[in-house]
Amino acid sequence: MLKILPPNISNLIAAGEVVQRPSSVVKELLENAIDAGAGSVSVIVEDAGKTLIQVIDDGCGMTAEEARLCFERHATSKISDASDLDSIMTYGFRGEALPSIAAVAEVTLRTRRKGTETGTETVFTPSGFVSQEEAAMPEGTNIAVRNIFYSLPARRKFLKSDNTELRQIVAEFSHVALCRPEVGVRLAHNGKDIYNLKRANTLKQRILEIEGKDMVKELIDVSTSTRIITVSGFVGNPQDARRSAGNQYFFVNGRYFRSPYFHKAVMKAYDKLVPEGSYPSYYLFFSTAPENVDVNIHPSKTEVKFDNETEIFEILTAVVREALGRNSFIPTIDFDHDFLPDIPVPEQFRRSGAGQTGYSGRPGSGKRTDYGAILPDPHVFSVPSAQVQQSAGGEDEAGSGPDVDGYGQIFEDSGMSAGGAGIVRISNRYIATPMRSGLLIVDVRRAQERIFYERYLRQLDDSSPISHQVLFPCEITLSPERYHLLMEDPERLRRLGFDIEPAGDFSISVKGLPEGFGTDDEAVRRAVDDIVAALMDAVPDALDKAAAREDMARKLARSAVSGADLHLSGDEARLLVDTLFSCAEPEISPSGRKCMFILTEQDIEKHL
Repeated sequence: MLKILPPNISNLIAAGEVVQRPSSVVKELLENAIDAGAGSVSVIVEDAGKTLIQVIDDGCGMTAEEARLCFERHATSKISDASDLDSIMTYGFRGEALPSIAAVAEVTLRTRRKGTETGTETVFTPSGFVSQEEAAMPEGTNIAVRNIFYSLPARRKFLKSDNTELRQIVAEFSHVALCRPEVGVRLAHNGKDIYNLKRANTLKQRILEIEGKDMVKELIDVSTSTRIITVSGFVGNPQDARRSAGNQYFFVNGRYFRSPYFHKAVMKAYDKLVPEGSYPSYYLFFSTAPENVDVNIHPSKTEVKFDNETEIFEILTAVVREALGRNSFIPTIDFDHDFLPDIPVPEQFRRSGAGQTGYSGRPGSGKRTDYGAILPDPHVFSVPSAQVQQSAGGEDEAGSGPDVDGYGQIFEDSGMSAGGAGIVRISNRYIATPMRSGLLIVDVRRAQERIFYERYLRQLDDSSPISHQVLFPCEITLSPERYHLLMEDPERLRRLGFDIEPAGDFSISVKGLPEGFGTDDEAVRRAVDDIVAALMDAVPDALDKAAAREDMARKLARSAVSGADLHLSGDEARLLVDTLFSCAEPEISPSGRKCMFILTEQDIEKHL
């Protein structure tokens, strides 16, 4: 039988869309303060918002009647008729924030309208209206939200650790702070300031206050104006791209939004300029007519829909590429000249007379390339034919095989028994060694990734992991969001082999790293960036612990290999092959690509 839900139940359903965690409350109340014309806003939280979230502003304030009415669903001053939905330029226009918050927490609203002598204090709980009385207070609004989800134990149980919840609050705070540099904003947690940002004259000044002064050398101006959209802001220097995706921001008409589609447009502009798996910073602000964008397609209003997405994609790629080119990060080629420069032969590869036969670089120049000039000296690197035949199990016939002098580096066969196989290095990326069934070729990077992956999997389950101590502890200052992410689970870091301790004021002291990472200052900083990236991208479902464990090991293995030295000695190459074959799945890398293959006699015959 159909029936109308009572208000207390319908409000809880609406609250589930608006208030998902303490950071949702911070977002809604901050946006309301900005809409009220505040010049300064203070956000005070205790126990990561679980005990108290208080937002104080110096905005226009409300009358006693408005203070009572704002707790009714869909009470708003922003919309009068349906056509107003096409011209929304403010944050809170749906009138769901305060009733949804009051449905899951105790709310005390103190407000005083500008020009009045006294204010009003209004109290609501999940049970409904409690009281309203006159109060002495400064002009503006002061909202205190206490004991979120106290009446819904199941919802409160699913809140994460304080570090996780505080990190989400810092992220929401940063979104508002970045798009409103003209407003002074402050965030305090348990009596300690995290941010205390004065009114900034420029967006660049606000970015530097949030991200740190080191960001100044990284920012590149972006600006363009078209009939469809205006794009402004900053993108990061490709050389300063990070392993973690943490400084990528889109805003439209002063509102933060997420867009994987437009992220691809930015990354397309950086094509070949940043290493794979690295992310440049960007702070991009779109300005367009409100009727060209729908900001009401997502409950949290973090996704928007543009009328001309394809055109904006191309505009965005072009303007970012132009900014990078203007700063000489994109090389240009001049096709107006009818000649190409000569390519000199490296001195270490020159032979007598090679200087007269080098490649000129001109198509059809008539000069023949002397390949001997660019191959290793056969007297330095050679393969004894008898050794190759014996290793491959072939017949011992002198001169029966081709001359392979100069086509690979053979390492000394130190420490191996008679008849042991030699190892050939191919351009530092591959190593090859004879087997009974053919020639085994191993991808060094993928093999190392497989080895580190299985090693990190074991360390996640091991109570005493291996940690390589650095010579001198390295102190690193992080943004509050990254700091809380890193220190969220110190035990997990210890199991992985990271010896990291808090050093005060969002700084950490790195004393040890897991095997595979370097221990110099630059390597330590890169390792911290890598672990932050892995934690940011970790599987969020805590119930699937096996998937989270594998995902973490996979990302750390990739990070460790990215900085590893691929120039292996003979003994190191043999150890790599032996260690790879001791892995549970030696044939496939953690990313699902082949680590090795065997070149058989039949394969060779197809190409000869």
